[in-house]
Amino acid sequence: MKVLLIGCGLTSTITAYLLRTRIPNIHLTLWDKARGPGGRTSVRRGPNGTFVDLGAQFISTDASTLSKYSAIYEPLISTKTLALMNCKIEGISESHHKQHFIAPLGANSLVKYFLNNASIDCIKFERKVCAITPTGKVTCICGSEELFDLIVITAPAPQILQMDCPMSQTIRYELEKVTYSTRFTYNMFYEKPVLKTEWDVQFLNDKTFRYVSIENRKREQYNLPDCVVFHTTKEFGQEHIKETTESMFQMLNDKVNKLFPEWPLPTTSNVHKWLYSQVTTPYSNSPGCVLLNESIPILAGGDSFTQSTFNGCIESALQICETIENLES
Repeated sequence: MKVLLIGCGLTSTITAYLLRTRIPNIHLTLWDKARGPGGRTSVRRGPNGTFVDLGAQFISTDASTLSKYSAIYEPLISTKTLALMNCKIEGISESHHKQHFIAPLGANSLVKYFLNNASIDCIKFERKVCAITPTGKVTCICGSEELFDLIVITAPAPQILQMDCPMSQTIRYELEKVTYSTRFTYNMFYEKPVLKTEWDVQFLNDKTFRYVSIENRKREQYNLPDCVVFHTTKEFGQEHIKETTESMFQMLNDKVNKLFPEWPLPTTSNVHKWLYSQVTTPYSNSPGCVLLNESIPILAGGDSFTQSTFNGCIESALQICETIENLES
């Protein structure tokens, strides 16, 4: 069976990892419109080997969920791809049952782990899908076409709707109701550790920024150059949804200087925009995935059908795999 996975974020790569173990002879192809893997676990690199997590910051879970998804968590923890978060967090609502984990090599190392262990037969980046036919022909905006036996789309629902893809009016209507928040990140890079704070990660009570992390310290790398990421609130993102990274730079820069006037100027700083940051209204009843087309199965999954958490991505991937296994039987 020749399967195409559209998207190279967590849900897609976990799906590939699970499919390889469950259906060993499956032929897996993965396409993504970006230049490399990661999706919303992408990082932004700075000078001197520094980097910040642009999207997912850390993973919160509990003992029962660790046990439920042990097939995913155990290899990540045993290989130190995931590690307990031991830094100083300020402003978070703590629960005795919750554990926080970070990816010491950056959140995109989670995606890379699943990619490396899924033995995907063909991976191509800068492949933006524009059309899928009921017969399984997939076309990219670059003009390339290929036939597949089964297709899995893990893009956010608004991006699925931008594709010319067969689906019922009922499903289209439900996809149109899925909504996402928009956020900006403001990223700062220094040449050495210079910032003096009582915290390493802080949740802010501010109209512009909700979160700030001194990323090297989040990873307990206190002797490395400081690198900082700020995440805006969802309200700020919605208010400025039409703005670009360039148009927002000065405003966010000024706000950081106002919040932390004692901080020295960074060596470099920049802005990233997440148009589809986190799902705010998921697909009705959060099914994990839905079947868009039956003749040649086209499945849609991802956080649009669960929630924008690591566990939500695992749940969607499991539902996708279960659906494929049922279609095969």
